[in-house]
Amino acid sequence: MTHGISRGGVLAVLVALLLALTGCGGEPEDRFARPGAPATSPSGEFVAHAESGSEVRVTDRDGREVFRRSYEYATSSRADGIGVVWLSTKDQLWVLVPGDTSERVEAGPDGVWTAVEADLPGEITRLG
Repeated sequence: MTHGISRGGVLAVLVALLLALTGCGGEPEDRFARPGAPATSPSGEFVAHAESGSEVRVTDRDGREVFRRSYEYATSSRADGIGVVWLSTKDQLWVLVPGDTSERVEAGPDGVWTAVEADLPGEITRLG
C-alpha cells in the first residue's frame, strides 16, 4: 500500500514525537498524548488518552468515551509504541504506528468518531 509518507518518514516523525515527549527535542508540546498524560483537543471538547504503548481512547470533556482502538497488532513485536497527537487547528487526532501506517481519528458529520488510514498532513510530518 502506498502512502504520502515513506516508512522512514513515519519513523522520523515517531523519533521526533519521542524526543518531544521526553523533553529532549526542545519545548514540550501539550497536544501529544502519552500514558499518564492525556492531551486536550484544540477546541477543549475532547481528550486523547494513550492508555499504553498500543491503545488510544478519546473522551468528551465529561469523560464519556467516544472512541477506543487497540493497536497491539502493530506494536506487539516492537519495542516502540504508537505516537498520538492532535492537529493544532481542529479536533483531529493522528495515530502513528511505527513501520506501518498513520490513521486520522475524528468525528464524522453524524458525530461518530472513526479512524481511517490517511496520509500525514504537513504539520505532523514537519515534527520529524
